[in-house]
Amino acid sequence: LQLTKQQRKQVLKWCLYGLVLLALSVLQDVILSRVRLYGASTELVPCGIFLICILEGSHTGSVFALAASMAYLFSGTAPGTYAMVFIVVLAIGACVFRQAYLQNGFSAAMLCTAAAMLAYELAVFAIGLFLGLTVPGRFAGFCITAVLSLLAAPVLYPIIRSIGTLGGGTWKE
Repeated sequence: LQLTKQQRKQVLKWCLYGLVLLALSVLQDVILSRVRLYGASTELVPCGIFLICILEGSHTGSVFALAASMAYLFSGTAPGTYAMVFIVVLAIGACVFRQAYLQNGFSAAMLCTAAAMLAYELAVFAIGLFLGLTVPGRFAGFCITAVLSLLAAPVLYPIIRSIGTLGGGTWKE
């Protein structure tokens, strides 16, 4: 039951991805939750999940999106149980779109992450309206949250890209 060197690197890669999301969660909940811009804060964890899923590919990224969104839900910082479904569906959709129509690179990853993040915030807003948890006047706040969260994506890209090279990659394109 020995792990090969490549398998150990794969385990290290997924553990490092988990640590990145843990750091994003701590940063979001401890530091950035106190900073508000027009009543909006950040959602760094979903942004990180989307970016990792897009860079990993649809097969491994979808499993990671499911596991990470469950951890996000159980951490208590997700807006509700519906957030897990939104994150998984949007992450897989953005990843499949990137693989089908765009070349792998920085601009494609940022575009797909931005689209997924904006769709996520709009879906959370729609559910909040439906459940009576928010009012239509807060629409701009949700859009600002998406934009503030996306400011972290260019900073996260080189970190996540370098972690993704550990253990070799599967043939994706």
